[in-house]
Amino acid sequence: MFEFKNVLDVTYRAYVVNGAYGGISNSNGSSTQAPASNQAVAVIRELLTGNTAAVRRNARDASTAVSIVQTFTRAIDTVAGKLTKMQELAKKAHSGVYSQVQVEEMQTQFRSLAEEINQTVSGTEYYYNKPFAADGKTISIPIGNGSKIDIFARDFRFDPQGLNIATDPRSVLSAINEAITNISEYNTYLDRQAARLRDTTAAFELEMQSAMGVDIQDFRPELAVTMADYAASLISQDKQTSLNTQANLTPDETLKLLQENNCSIY
Repeated sequence: MFEFKNVLDVTYRAYVVNGAYGGISNSNGSSTQAPASNQAVAVIRELLTGNTAAVRRNARDASTAVSIVQTFTRAIDTVAGKLTKMQELAKKAHSGVYSQVQVEEMQTQFRSLAEEINQTVSGTEYYYNKPFAADGKTISIPIGNGSKIDIFARDFRFDPQGLNIATDPRSVLSAINEAITNISEYNTYLDRQAARLRDTTAAFELEMQSAMGVDIQDFRPELAVTMADYAASLISQDKQTSLNTQANLTPDETLKLLQENNCSIY
């Protein structure tokens, strides 16, 4: 999965290079003259400490928050999946169509799944805080612009002591259903936090667009794929001509061709 910070970094660099080269070319009085590398570097460094600095800091906070919420969501999904398997075992035992030996084997699987749930709960943490364990505490995570989201702590351990699907499958099924309800409610809560993060990252994208004065739609990944496919098709049609053309072009001529064909590409 692409993280927001990674996508923003690529877009940001495209903005910087495009803006730096365009501005320097215009200042030289020629749109086809390639700028000296030291001029471009100077402008890029200035931009790095300019309007985009705050947006990038916010983006880093948002990216970190996204990763944390995704980690917690995966843990919750893992626990929910194991609870579903335990529920299926309890229902089978309660049906009365399985032998005693089979039901006892189900009990072994049931206890094993409970142990796996507790391992997942114990292994999910943030700065030594385990929000899904007994002593977990609420976590506040910065998401940029001084805002935060709170991840409330809730104990999702499953205690199999006293629960036996071989002797009392009905009680076991009741306990599992309660655990499934609790984790489903919490999953909904995490989804709301994730939705808030999506809105936040979208706002940062707009801020970056405004700071650089470039349309962010010009740097969509889909366009990069289209361009790569187009270039590959041309090369495959006539490899030797392509190589000869590249070898005979100076940097200034290459830049001129790119600028002249910029509109026709799309």
